[in-house]
Amino acid sequence: MKISDINKLNLDDFYWAIRYGKPKKKITIYDLRANNFNELNTPVFFLSTGRCGTKWISNLLSNDKNVKVEHSPIPNFAAQSRFIYELYKSKNFKLNSFEEKTVEEIFLSGREQFLRYSVKSEKRYFETNNYITFFAPEIAKLIPNSKFVHIYRHPGEFVRSGIRRNYYNSSAKDEIKRIVPITGDEKEKWEKFSEIEKISWLWNETNLFIENFRSSVQKNRIHTFNFNDLSNENVEKLLQFLNVEINTKSLNKSLTTKENVQTSGNYKFYKDWNDKQKNELRNICGELGEKYKIVL
Repeated sequence: MKISDINKLNLDDFYWAIRYGKPKKKITIYDLRANNFNELNTPVFFLSTGRCGTKWISNLLSNDKNVKVEHSPIPNFAAQSRFIYELYKSKNFKLNSFEEKTVEEIFLSGREQFLRYSVKSEKRYFETNNYITFFAPEIAKLIPNSKFVHIYRHPGEFVRSGIRRNYYNSSAKDEIKRIVPITGDEKEKWEKFSEIEKISWLWNETNLFIENFRSSVQKNRIHTFNFNDLSNENVEKLLQFLNVEINTKSLNKSLTTKENVQTSGNYKFYKDWNDKQKNELRNICGELGEKYKIVL
């Protein structure tokens, strides 16, 4: 390579080419905006509380080479996610045009290059990062051909994971990203909530947000996936919704593989909780748990 060629090298393009593969077409973020993001090939965003199998899903979907799955994109929108949640809650989910534009621009500031290079490399963009969840209403409007997957797990398993990870530990610096009640009785009771109640509230509130979002989009744009049911039938339905092809060997291998297994912390399984602990969870998660046909 000549020195003159090196001087012409765009390091940003080089980085994205390594990440997404050799570009096959030219396009700018301004082209994408001008064309209402129609060049994107059905991007998919997974909505969840986190700690519910998104890493496993990411690895499974990565078997399709026409798909680019982002599980931990940078920026991850952790702190921004809480800001967006509080904005929607304070406005009772009815944002004005300026507020909608603000959410849209925050999203694009962190994702426009991901979207652009997915088009340049002719790959479908999938994001399994749970912090994208509260952006869903604006993503749905901004990218009309986008789809969504609501993924959840048993709340007792989620709460156990949260306790082991010290969720709502006031001394933890990363608590800036954790949502808390901002209105109503829950806000008044919050400081008296037990550890189980706080993390149960997080599971319930996040899934309620997703349920609210679900009611605002067409049924064919969102699919629900119960991570506690990793049967071939359930996974096949997900793949059909996503229009993703995974060969039988890769699928069967994934079904016997655990991903992102938590090794830190120690707390008993939900089945071993006493009645008081289970009732704390049921009082908060019972209604949604019943809707999801989860035995509490």
